[in-house]
Amino acid sequence: MILACPMISALSIFRKKYPIILPDDKHAMSRGSIEPEVLEIMARLRRGGYKAYLVGGCVRDLLLGKKPKDFDIATDARPRQVKQLFRRCFLIGRRFRLAHVYISRDRFVEVATFRAAVDPDELKDGGRYAANNVFGSIEEDAQRRDFTINSLYFNSADSSVVDYTGGLRDLEKRLLRSIGDPARRFADDPVRIIRAARFCAQLGFKPSARDLKAARMCSHRIKEANDQRLREELLKILRCGASEGTMRNLIHFGLMAEWLPELAPGRYHDALFARLTVVDRRRMKGEELPVSVLVTALLYDLFVEATGATGGRQSFQESYIILKERFGELAQRMRLPRMEWDNICNTAARQMVLMQPGGGKNWKRFEKKFSGNIYFPHAILFFEILVEATGRHAEQLAYWKKVSQPAEARSSAVRPPASDRRERPEKAARPEAKAEDAGGTPKPKKRRRPRGPRKRHPQQQQPPAGGVPA
Repeated sequence: MILACPMISALSIFRKKYPIILPDDKHAMSRGSIEPEVLEIMARLRRGGYKAYLVGGCVRDLLLGKKPKDFDIATDARPRQVKQLFRRCFLIGRRFRLAHVYISRDRFVEVATFRAAVDPDELKDGGRYAANNVFGSIEEDAQRRDFTINSLYFNSADSSVVDYTGGLRDLEKRLLRSIGDPARRFADDPVRIIRAARFCAQLGFKPSARDLKAARMCSHRIKEANDQRLREELLKILRCGASEGTMRNLIHFGLMAEWLPELAPGRYHDALFARLTVVDRRRMKGEELPVSVLVTALLYDLFVEATGATGGRQSFQESYIILKERFGELAQRMRLPRMEWDNICNTAARQMVLMQPGGGKNWKRFEKKFSGNIYFPHAILFFEILVEATGRHAEQLAYWKKVSQPAEARSSAVRPPASDRRERPEKAARPEAKAEDAGGTPKPKKRRRPRGPRKRHPQQQQPPAGGVPA
């Protein structure tokens, strides 16, 4: 529950005009759930004479009883002013300057200045980019955010929660609602449709009727979005622990046919959802999965259809070549780096061998070489996901795990300290030394005749093929 006191009616609070301010004893969020380093950053901003609020997904997750992935701070201090307060602070971005305040060697807290609610059409120069560089008040900053549940502010001064858009009410109703006109918001930034699908799957929310209608109406605009942002959103989906539900929402929103039309046909959905369910289960346990395994889980049905379900150890090289050539355009559209795409094609092509171990007099040699290859760990990891999703090839998986154990043991072996190592055996004595020890006269070594310097003959210059130039 968001409200800590059951005697207070939520409806009576939501009838008030905005902003709605919940005191610290009226909500379930506590300062103890916030990292001390984050509290110290906000305290230093206040000592400098500025306001400091937690904002975004961290406030939403804490009110829902979830652990936030990171913390974002909003303030009225300008980026240069923030940098003056913190020694380990770096400013990034061109469109809108952000301050990254580092709290450890590899972790930072993002501190952003309040943005103004400026209509990009009213700006003469710069358009949308200039609008992002205009600073404003906290009320304007709330209107610039995408969804109401992401526009809640935690005031570090008195531990109150401030709501300017109705996010508290939508949290109670478990409703995802855009701030302002959803059709215009999705048209301005169609990537928000993907974010809406992911938030609904992660939080168990439903989109409002207006948002669902606008998402379906603006789904075709996803082709106008930046490819790099789409790649980042795709990886967020595959790593969020709710990829199966997100993909279902994208199909429901009509976005899959526009974004990844190769996966739109319904014949792929059952197998795809089964694999993504296994991926989500592993991610919720905290297991890190490489990008090659995640993307292979997404596109595996396309790969099987292109190469055929049959194969064997003689054909996985051919399968690799087929995948590289046939889906090269898709890899470019997904902005997959060349090395990453090589890993994906290798992971998918090697499934044919894993499913059908061969035999013959040369099999053991091939088996040792195959299991010792650098692409084998990712291939066997995806094979585990495939076996868990389909319930087939369990015997083959056990076989390959047994085969790969000696190679894994060799690769993970730690060299013993110098005191525990055995001394290298001395080399056998030379025959001359043996004869000398026995009292005999060693044979004199044959001396090599010194060689004089080589005589360099000047090379004869050949005329050009077309004859001597005039």
